[in-house]
Amino acid sequence: MSEEQGALTEVIEELEEASEGGDRVKVGQLIDALDERGYGPALAVLPLTELTPIGGVPGYPTLLALTVATIVLRLLLGYEHFWLPEWLRRRKLKSDHVIKAVEWLKPVTHWIDGKLHKRLSAVAGKTGQRIACFVILGILLLVPPLEFVPFATSGPMIAVSIFGLALLYRDGLLMLLGFAGAAFAVWFGISMYFGGIA
Repeated sequence: MSEEQGALTEVIEELEEASEGGDRVKVGQLIDALDERGYGPALAVLPLTELTPIGGVPGYPTLLALTVATIVLRLLLGYEHFWLPEWLRRRKLKSDHVIKAVEWLKPVTHWIDGKLHKRLSAVAGKTGQRIACFVILGILLLVPPLEFVPFATSGPMIAVSIFGLALLYRDGLLMLLGFAGAAFAVWFGISMYFGGIA
């Protein structure tokens, strides 16, 4: 995984390139664009798209949660490359929605690239990575029921993105923040869900 300045922004630009040239883009095309970069960039970038205007498209948070969960399972099982079931790879998104989401994220990724770096790398090693995978899968289970509560799916996705950034930059401090963020996301999501019902 690249630790060079601009690593995350480069990933975003590759997603943009994959989305150009047609009215719609398949989920599989976006995943293929991320595959060569590794798990860290995918787990850092994909959840952030939920915070953009595309995250408001009905069904998108659940589709995103399924996609991320499948990627995390592959990481947990030790596979080098991503895999998605064909029915998920064939799902299409409007290209202009994806491009707008990418453009919205670019200033954020520039800022992140300038701030994060390798530290406490042992915490972001294999053991921390495996624990993070289980935590991510747990909080992704919250997404489908929370989709009907405004903004409630943002907490779990932010937590997942923090874990992805920790893996990308081998940042153990960020990994620890990810665990704290996951606990907060669970509390926030449950509060929003029952608050939304009330």
